[in-house]
Amino acid sequence: MLSETAKRGVYPLHGSKLGIYRIPVEITDKADIASIQNDLRPAGFTMQTHADRIYVTYKWTEKGVDPVTGEDLSADLNITVEIVTGEVVDLIYQIRQIEYFGDPYWIKNYRATADKNAKMVIDTIIRNTKIGDKMIAQYQKAEKLTLEQAIKKLEELTPLAKNPKARSATAPPPPTAASAAPKPAATPAMAAPQAPAAGGSGDTTVSLAGTGTNYSKVEGPIDVKFKEKRQQVGKFQGIAVWGPLDAPGQLGIWGTNVCVDFDICVADGACIEACPVNVYEWLETPGHPASEKKAFMAREKDCIFCLACENVCPPQAIKIFQKSG
Repeated sequence: MLSETAKRGVYPLHGSKLGIYRIPVEITDKADIASIQNDLRPAGFTMQTHADRIYVTYKWTEKGVDPVTGEDLSADLNITVEIVTGEVVDLIYQIRQIEYFGDPYWIKNYRATADKNAKMVIDTIIRNTKIGDKMIAQYQKAEKLTLEQAIKKLEELTPLAKNPKARSATAPPPPTAASAAPKPAATPAMAAPQAPAAGGSGDTTVSLAGTGTNYSKVEGPIDVKFKEKRQQVGKFQGIAVWGPLDAPGQLGIWGTNVCVDFDICVADGACIEACPVNVYEWLETPGHPASEKKAFMAREKDCIFCLACENVCPPQAIKIFQKSG
């Protein structure tokens, strides 16, 4: 490889063009994969995931005039870059034939525009995500660059990045004597167990602590008619909880439209990885026989009802109900 981001080739593929880039950084942790999606959302890309891959699509509209009739014309086009994570990261894009989008014969320089847009997406992926952070660390380690030099090299490598992320080469100031004592690391993505709100009011009226320990793991699937058979016993951070509830060993079913049977959930994380709009986050449930953390629908209102989480859940602990009306 001649460079850190090596272009392995642009190849003909049944009339299309395929570009492949390989980046020598490792992205295998689920948290890193999720952070890449979160970092790319402000750029306005459409994203989908499957297994270890993220599909990032950029859409644009071409406008023109019919040379014969003088009629105004427009065509909606797109290009998708596939991020293949693993011990190395591959970025792959395919420029489809123009006929894929109908018959926009009047569009000029389609391939050049699509190629430039694909490179813009790639530059944004590298510059604005965890991939860029790891490349900076790689530069510092392999080439003995300072942090400032490594950041500058990354910026020169990604000139087309959309809404480029600003990185500071200034080291944080040393802790003062008052703050020198080590503090527990914050874990904002992990909601901690909470006691009931005073007087049983507010967004949280149930507790994850208790004396209910004589329970065993429940097998799936979730009872899709549970709303007809169970009573709502309270809320946790505004999310409905359906009994029976005897924490920490029996937690019931949580949610109104995005519903998870916490007594079935084994915390494998497939739903968190599959969700394109980041509905879920981890919730600590120490003492539960199935798993000591659960996929909590913290952003239930953001659900787009794609059913991705329901379809990938191994123990079938999830049921999505479409909003009525």
